[in-house]
Amino acid sequence: MDGPLVARYLYYWFKSSDFWIQANALKGQTDMADFISLGDILSLKLRLPSRAQQENVVGVLGALDDKIAVNGRIADTARQLGFTFYSQYLHDDDSTEVVVESMTTALTRGVAPKYTDSSDELTVLNQKCIRGGRVNLGPSRLTIREKVKAPKLLQLNDVLVNSTGVGTLGRVARWTSDLDATVDSHITIVRFNEDKVDPVCAGFAMLRAQPEIEAMGEGSTGQTELRRSQVGELELTLPSPAGQKELRPKLDALEEQADQALWESLALADLRDTLLPQLMSGKLQVRDAEKIVEDAV
Repeated sequence: MDGPLVARYLYYWFKSSDFWIQANALKGQTDMADFISLGDILSLKLRLPSRAQQENVVGVLGALDDKIAVNGRIADTARQLGFTFYSQYLHDDDSTEVVVESMTTALTRGVAPKYTDSSDELTVLNQKCIRGGRVNLGPSRLTIREKVKAPKLLQLNDVLVNSTGVGTLGRVARWTSDLDATVDSHITIVRFNEDKVDPVCAGFAMLRAQPEIEAMGEGSTGQTELRRSQVGELELTLPSPAGQKELRPKLDALEEQADQALWESLALADLRDTLLPQLMSGKLQVRDAEKIVEDAV
């Protein structure tokens, strides 16, 4: 060891193959295969380069993580501005209360997936995919496409509501992707009728109602359930039709900005995860990685 440990270098080491090879070897020596004690972690061996080399590695990987964090703030700010605009339009005397089911063309649970590893099959979202008011494809899986009926294929501006499970029930997200996908049976699809309501404005109304939806669950601990009829009975406050027409392009612009930032973050995270093991092992020179990152950000 040529110098003291840089804290962020340790953070990246915990994500490296070197750490996980040692950690998995330890797990195999205990009766608690999914548990590693602090004492066990402290016993692992860390090959530590010079402080300058640590800082160089951290500089490369940190630049990617810092940009990902900035993109996250961009998306959060865009969503909050959307809520602010929405609230402003509710001051109109023509704003109205509507029942969700009266405004929809589809209100249905998802499918019981037939999982597959075939990459040309259909993406299926689960409860873990809905978090923070958005869809994260990371935990999604694949299901056999021919088993999914057309009404359960996601359409642009569908609203997704987690409908089972303690801690996940009531989470809401809007579907804004053109990816072919469906959801599993733990999620309710709300598809608004464009002849009756603007689906983007209605989607924001659902997002704003998430605290109320979360409180609607019923059942014993560990078996919490949100019935489809409960989602349908939810009352939403919407701007007037004229207000919706004026508000829609503002919301679209903000959501597009957020989506672009988050899609960029996915690409940056993939790049980070590719570079990390190579940098930590010394197989990739920092100067070469810096050029790759410079081109990416």
